[in-house]
Amino acid sequence: MAASLFHDVPLKAKVIGWGIIFIPLATLVLLGAIFLRPEAIDQRLVWGCYVARDAPPLDIREDAIYIIEPARRRFSYVAEPSKTSYQLNVRPALLLKREPTGRYAFASTQGTGFFWPLLPALGNNRDRVRHPQEFAGRIQVAADGADVVYSRTSDADACRR
Repeated sequence: MAASLFHDVPLKAKVIGWGIIFIPLATLVLLGAIFLRPEAIDQRLVWGCYVARDAPPLDIREDAIYIIEPARRRFSYVAEPSKTSYQLNVRPALLLKREPTGRYAFASTQGTGFFWPLLPALGNNRDRVRHPQEFAGRIQVAADGADVVYSRTSDADACRR
C-alpha cells in the first residue's frame, strides 16, 4: 500500500500550509473582483442620431431608441460594460433583415434582446471599446447575414422624419 507524501505531517501543519497557499490566492481574487471592474458608461455618451447604409436611421435618446420609419417604433436600451467591452443592451430583440429592395428594416425575432457592441474609431487595432472614452460614435447592429455598423451623424435632419 503506497503511503501519502504528507502522511506523517500533523493536521495542524497541514492546515497552516494550505492556509499559506489559499489565503493569498483568495485575497488576489477578491481584490481583482473589486478593482478590476470595468468603468460604468454614461448613457449620454451614446445619445444622438445614427445612420447606416441601406438601413433606417436610429435616434438614441435618454428614454429609448427610436427607429426613423413611418411606424416610428421605439425600444429600450441600456449602455453597459460587458466582460471585454462596452455595449448597448437592447430590448426587444429586433434584427435588421434585408428587404427585396436591398434596404434593411428592423423585424422582430426570437429572444429577449440583443447586445450591440460599441466600436472605437476606424483604423483602430481593436474591434471593441475597452474604455468609455474610446467610443467613436459607432455601433454594430445585428443583421440578417452580416452586421451593420451605424455611425453618429451631425446631420440633424437624418432623424427628423
